Parts: sequence; structure tokens; C-alpha cells
Amino acid sequence: MAKTTTKALGLVLAGAGVCGLWALVGDDDEATGTRNVVNQVWIERAPDDQRDMINHLMLVEVPEGRLGAAGRSSQWRHMVELFQWGLEGHRLSVFFPQERVKAQLKVRSWKCKGEAPAPFELCLEISNGRRSAQFYSLEEWKIDPERPRASLAELRKEHPEIAGALPPVATPVQVSAEELASFGEADLLSVLLPER
Repeated sequence: MAKTTTKALGLVLAGAGVCGLWALVGDDDEATGTRNVVNQVWIERAPDDQRDMINHLMLVEVPEGRLGAAGRSSQWRHMVELFQWGLEGHRLSVFFPQERVKAQLKVRSWKCKGEAPAPFELCLEISNGRRSAQFYSLEEWKIDPERPRASLAELRKEHPEIAGALPPVATPVQVSAEELASFGEADLLSVLLPER
């Protein structure tokens, strides 16, 4: 299981990204600190230049379903994995179809202007209880769920510095609860925060 976990999770920030997630959506996202998690572009830091590879994450909820994208990209190279996701309170469930791996994580977002590196206004922390990863965003880096492709195109045009973190939005593939339960558990953060 550790080998599968390392392989699957190593995909995210090691180059291929994150693969998928699955669960229910919670109703009280402000109380649980998840208000800004969904339909927002998240990056680990501002890129230094067009070739700087940065880690990124998006959880997109559109009328067709929930799809995530995570990876390590620059404006010239993209290594991205698509995944299914679910959010219940602060618990984020992920399912990576390519590797057939699932994981449970804790997420928390908050307004952090002044606390985060400039020019960021929002912070996102993802944790598995042992390790955590932090991502940042601007309030205007919002993805419109009614027009995700156009919204992403507008973000690319208005914010070329994050163009590498904006993969296209695809329609999610549905997986039954029985099939999902048959997949092995994985430690997503070992991918997000590889040992150095």
C-alpha cells in the first residue's frame, strides 16, 4: 500500500498531479472554513517567470459534476491530473481514476491578506493529520460554475502569471460507491509534500 500511495500521490506535485475525489458537499462551508475552497484557483506561490514550475490545485463544481485538477506546471510545461472530489464539512474526499486511488483529507480556507505573501488574499491548507500543504489565491481567481471554460479563458487572459495552473475543464466520469470502496487508501499529502 505504501508503494501505491507514494506512486499515486507523487504524481501531483512530482509532476503528474492529483487524480480525483468523491464524497458529499457540505452545507455550512463558512462555519467549517471551506467557503473559498471550491471554484477557486490555488497555487503554492507566485511563479518567478514563465518557466518556473509551481504546484496548483482546483476543485471545480459545475452543473455536470465535480472535477478537480492538480499538478505542477509553468506557462510552457503542464503536468496535471484530473480527479473527482467531494467535500463534507472540512473533510475532502478524493478519487484518482488513473491510479484508482482514494484519500481523505482535511481542508481549511480563510481570508489571509497581510498574513500570506503579497499579493495573495486567500489561504488554503490541506492536511492528512501528519503533514500539510498550503496554497494561495486572490479573490478574483474565481471560476464561474455556469461558464467554467469561458471563466478559465478570462483568467488566463487577465492573469497570465497563473496560465500554467489553469487546465481545461472536462466532464467528470461517475463512479459507483461500491467501485469507489474497492480502491485502496492513499496518502495524498506524500505527493503534495514529497520528502526531500
